[in-house]
Amino acid sequence: MSSMNAKTTLIDNTKMVMLSGDMTSDYDQMMRELGNKHSGLFGDVEKLITKLPRGKLSQAEVEALLTNGTSMSFYKNKNIWCYMCIRPGDFANYMFSHIDSENRDNNFQRIRHGVCAFFNKGFDIYIVPCS
Repeated sequence: MSSMNAKTTLIDNTKMVMLSGDMTSDYDQMMRELGNKHSGLFGDVEKLITKLPRGKLSQAEVEALLTNGTSMSFYKNKNIWCYMCIRPGDFANYMFSHIDSENRDNNFQRIRHGVCAFFNKGFDIYIVPCS
């Protein structure tokens, strides 16, 4: 079970979302924690998709993540801020960022296996780039 907490605050007229706590590696728990179409970080997820520089990942790209995404350089070289797993139809979503400590542990196992699990359950996977 995860114990994630989100706190929103304004700093110099900029909305900041601070996340704290431990993240789960249990897929069923992640499914219970799906964000809805209106993300606290990105706003309307449906509109976010249209603004991303590339479309959803292919199966080969997800498999490449699973195989090759074992070091920080993999994510930095590809300018990845996070992977966003989005369920078509209702835009429920789950995000994996390589900068979170749980996603860096064990050769990035949580991010690699989590993204693959969502992909295998029919979610579309998008890369949100660093800006």
